[in-house]
Amino acid sequence: MNDPVRQLYSERRYPALSHPVTDISRLAVSARVAGMQRLAMPVACRVLEFGCASGHNLLPLAARYPKSEFTGIDYSDTAIRAARQAAYAAGLENIRFEVADLEHWRPSHPCDYLIAHGVLSWVPDAVKARLMDLCAQVLSDSGVACISYNTLPGWSLRRDVVPLVRALAGNPAAAGLGGSVEAVAAALAEMAGSGTPHALNLRAICGDIARKGAAVLPFDDFAPVCDPLYFAQFADWAGQRGLRYLGEARLQDNLPEGLDPASWEKLAPLAADPVLFQQTIDLLSGRTHRNSLLCRQEAPLEEGTTTAVVLHFAAGRGEVALPEAPGETAVVKVFRRVMAEAGSDCLPVSELMERTAEKLGAGWEPTRHSQELAGWIFQAARFGGVELRSEALVIPRGGPEKPRISALNRHFSENGYPIVDPRHITCHFPAGHEQLLAAMDGTRPAAELAGWAARDFPELDFPRWLAHLAERGILVWGNEAAESFISD
Repeated sequence: MNDPVRQLYSERRYPALSHPVTDISRLAVSARVAGMQRLAMPVACRVLEFGCASGHNLLPLAARYPKSEFTGIDYSDTAIRAARQAAYAAGLENIRFEVADLEHWRPSHPCDYLIAHGVLSWVPDAVKARLMDLCAQVLSDSGVACISYNTLPGWSLRRDVVPLVRALAGNPAAAGLGGSVEAVAAALAEMAGSGTPHALNLRAICGDIARKGAAVLPFDDFAPVCDPLYFAQFADWAGQRGLRYLGEARLQDNLPEGLDPASWEKLAPLAADPVLFQQTIDLLSGRTHRNSLLCRQEAPLEEGTTTAVVLHFAAGRGEVALPEAPGETAVVKVFRRVMAEAGSDCLPVSELMERTAEKLGAGWEPTRHSQELAGWIFQAARFGGVELRSEALVIPRGGPEKPRISALNRHFSENGYPIVDPRHITCHFPAGHEQLLAAMDGTRPAAELAGWAARDFPELDFPRWLAHLAERGILVWGNEAAESFISD
């Protein structure tokens, strides 16, 4: 790896973050929807992450799936030491971490899921090639790789903005813009206004740079290497190595925002040329980033498997509101009511359908209605209105008398890192609140913790905060082995 990249990762630590898009429960759904039939399910699989940093993305997955095996690889020995310490503190025996340079690392066994988040666009060309080679070497016959990268042409304006922001931040004559990279970006966003499409785009880019902040920018937009790719280039690299593009890791990213239904109808004939189709979508949507799934070219895919498979997955709260569509059938309307009654619970689709059948009574036609609902669920998931997972996620109601968070999250809190909830989302808290979280080891009654909060954090509404932790699934019940909230 070239010296600037080595120097960056030797001198600075990548921020402790989980990446929900790499949650193997969701990756399994996206791969199955794309037609993968022999995919290993997350409850018993082998997972490998390149560029794992301090393990903040991989460790919560290992805690959730104790019967699976996890391996994290990173160049930084400092980051790997932190990851190993966290695994030891949490008592995780199904995960190991290795200090290695991808250019020289050799796999010892195949994996079912490979994660490379924040690597491909941020390493020199030789390492890019090596990463793609390793994907081909390490994937099992039914394995899936999730690779993130910045995309063209959407990234092109941002690519021009970054050196300008850097130049302004280092120029004394531009001191009025704030001096720091984040301040300059924020000032440019404000000055850009909103009078033209270009201004809106520039404002969004500069605002995003300002929000990322000093901890993230050196590893992202301002990294020593930050190379956007055309999708066609990525697909060509994959094809040369016997790999096939499956789709995006998030189902809704297969239908990027900004394109109306009429556009999709016009583009439909291009599906015969998938690469041209995808590249056209990137141009029209202005997409700047992808999290793409790859499998082996010889991996069997089954056309039309989508609705049949979705029936076996769990549905829960989606990421966007799902308004009633014109012409919805009676069975869909009843199903929507059933989902509303379930609230934030993530339940098996079969159970939701059983509840729907009970409400319909004699009007329920098992074969026709189950297929109709499966199709609706799939479309709702593609638009982000329904969350699909490979297993049910059970979050108990209320809260225990003596609040407790997992051993892993206690370790994170004790060391000043953000915690991770069961949906693999990073949870940040105001400075000092991590002390309260770290104290939630199951030995202190809620009333004692409330007194501590009233004394040291008078601005904190403790009962409401504790209820929020329970709703997010951050509080745990029972023994440590039951902390995953996963229903097999």
